[in-house]
Order: sequence, then C-alpha cells, then structure tokens
Amino acid sequence: MTDAAVQRGFEAARVLKHATTIFRRDAFKIMLFSALFVALPDRGMNALTGVFSRPETGYAAPNTWIMLLVSLLVSMLGSVALQAAISRSALSGLEGPHAAGAASFGGPRDYLTLLALGVVTSLGILGGFVLLVIPGVILSLAWMVVVPAMVTERLGVWDAIRRSNRLTGERRGAIFGLSLAVGLVWFVFAWLIQLAASAVGNPVVDAIAEPTMQALLSIVNALLAVSIYYELRWSKEGTPAESLAEVFA
Repeated sequence: MTDAAVQRGFEAARVLKHATTIFRRDAFKIMLFSALFVALPDRGMNALTGVFSRPETGYAAPNTWIMLLVSLLVSMLGSVALQAAISRSALSGLEGPHAAGAASFGGPRDYLTLLALGVVTSLGILGGFVLLVIPGVILSLAWMVVVPAMVTERLGVWDAIRRSNRLTGERRGAIFGLSLAVGLVWFVFAWLIQLAASAVGNPVVDAIAEPTMQALLSIVNALLAVSIYYELRWSKEGTPAESLAEVFA
C-alpha cells in the first residue's frame, strides 16, 4: 500500500459512475437476477402472509410478527444473492489479497458460505434495528461490502465481515451520506410511481408495481454496495489501475 493510495479520497460521484457502468453493461442479467432473487420471493411471501396472517387481529397476533420477520429475512437474503451475482459478473477481474491463484466463485461450498453470510449479517442487522435503530444503522454501514468482498476475494463468513469492517472503517460517514442521498432520491421516485399507480386504479397494475419496485430497489442497493467496494479498495489500497479499468470499462 502506498502513501498516495492511502491519501485518495472517497468520491460519491465516482461510485455512482461505476454503478451506472455496471448496470449499462449487464442490464439484462441484473434485471433477470432481481426478478429471480427478489421480485418472485417477494410475491411468494405476500401470498403466504395473506394465508397465515389475520387482518382483523392486526399486529396483536404472533403469526403477523413471525411472517413480518420471515419476510424481512427473505428480502435480505434475496438482496445478498443479487449482490453476489452482480459482484461475480462485475468484479471477477479484480485480484484481492486473498484471491491469488484461487478459482472463481461459484462452487456448491461457495453458495453455502454465501447463505451462511446472508443469515449471519441479516439477523445481526435485524437485531440491531429491533433493539435500537442506531446499532442497526452502524452494522449496515460496517457490513456494506461483505458480499462483494466474499465473492471477489474468496473469503469465509467471518473473514468477509472483518474485511468489510476494515474497508468501511473511517469511510462510514461518507457511505452514510451517499446512502442517504440515494435513499431520498428513491423515496421521491417511489412516491411518484405510487401516485401514478393510484391514478390508474387497476388491481393488476398494483400487483405488478409492488414487486417491481422492490426489485428495482434491490438493484440500486446491490449496485451501490459493489461500487462502494470498488471505491474503497481503490481509495484505500490502490488496487492496480489496469485491472479496475478492465472491470469498469
């Protein structure tokens, strides 16, 4: 690691540029993955919630809370799978410090490890938000790049978590600001779509709009995580420029 690499700043504009580049290059695959990992499970969980929950009891029934937690866990696991798919496609050309000579991510053991990572981080973040909101926010920022780190550098569960902690480190304030800005833009966009869907007043449109918006949000979050991972590696470690240029050309 050089002094010049350490002194490079975290630039939100560069993160957004990389995210746009990744999506433009693999738009069809990303949308397909989002449908498989996010939209379809979301519709399935909505159907199950309608079967096992009783609207007349509201949140007083245990089934309602159980289905809510299961839905959140399934949604987070779907986001993990989407991040992994985007990471494998966009960042496979990078050579991390732990990846020299390793085969590419994709074997059965890799997917089991990814599942374990998704369960650990999802439960940790959910627990943080349930106990107090701030711990959940802190864990979300600290573990922002666990999936890209695991996929790109072939790390185990705890190594990926430690790697994400190190990479985000003092950059968590900048990551929070960028995530907040993107979230505000998304909120306005989703509000406008909801207004349009309400104006149409068609149940079919409503049934399609909800999982579609959920899938689009997961795409935004996944692209943001992968691009932040790249930016953190470049700004803090000076990952070889030729490899990065090839990945984000």
